[in-house]
Amino acid sequence: MTLTEIMAVIGIIVVLLAILLPGLATVRRTGEQTTSENNLRQVFTFIKSYMTDNREFVPPSSFDYRESSYPGNVRTNSPRSSPPNSGPVANGLFPEGDPQHVGSWADVIWTYSDQDAILDVAGPGPGSTGYNYRYDSPDLWVYESIPEFKTAFRSTGINTRAVEGTGATPFGNGTVAIEKGQPGYFAANDWFAVGDSAGNGWISGPQIRFPARAVYLVDSYAGETIAPNENGWGNPGANIPTQVDFRYIGDNALFLTLDGGIKAEPIFSDIAEVKDRGYRIQDLDQRASTP
Repeated sequence: MTLTEIMAVIGIIVVLLAILLPGLATVRRTGEQTTSENNLRQVFTFIKSYMTDNREFVPPSSFDYRESSYPGNVRTNSPRSSPPNSGPVANGLFPEGDPQHVGSWADVIWTYSDQDAILDVAGPGPGSTGYNYRYDSPDLWVYESIPEFKTAFRSTGINTRAVEGTGATPFGNGTVAIEKGQPGYFAANDWFAVGDSAGNGWISGPQIRFPARAVYLVDSYAGETIAPNENGWGNPGANIPTQVDFRYIGDNALFLTLDGGIKAEPIFSDIAEVKDRGYRIQDLDQRASTP
């Protein structure tokens, strides 16, 4: 084969790759949306089971009992029978009045569905020991230590950005920088928060007027919850960006409503657009929603 013939073959290969690679990327991104939809279906199965076992109460989007006179020990340290190796909490303990009194829907459902404990998780600094995630859904340290870790509690699409805040909601005001590129969060509508002044308390399924329109989970880059107002959904006029992450092909985000419906929605910039599409984020127990 002459040099000219070799160069011609190489040229053909380059052309074929130029044609095939974009198609493969499209297939991959379409697959991310499909598997993420399946993850949401699995999560909704857990949610319905939880409601059946708990007098039809909807899992709280978040709970915060730090200011309660009797906060209890909502989340516990790792049991002695299963000692932790390492993790984000110094000495494997939660200081009184701190994170054991705060959590999200993911922690509740992770614990309820009896997911396997996760071991060998490195923490944020040398010398720290932690816990085994028996009562805590996977956080950024799990994905830093085990990048290939997969769970239905996260999207198979990545966080396309990070808030660069103090930590994923509801534990901080938004994701830290290293969470960009990690498996994306499903954020619960924090209208269902309990245990603090901002929440509506425990809500049962029969109280929800229009389950097919009531948003419970949505893709987000900010954390495990999203505020039920413009702080979560955006207001360009006030320079407040939406925390919804349009991470799938065609710039779509997935919505899960309380009837189990899952739908991909294209880009929007504010809460008014979401309401115009027929969704309800606030006043879910009322016949009419706040304008």
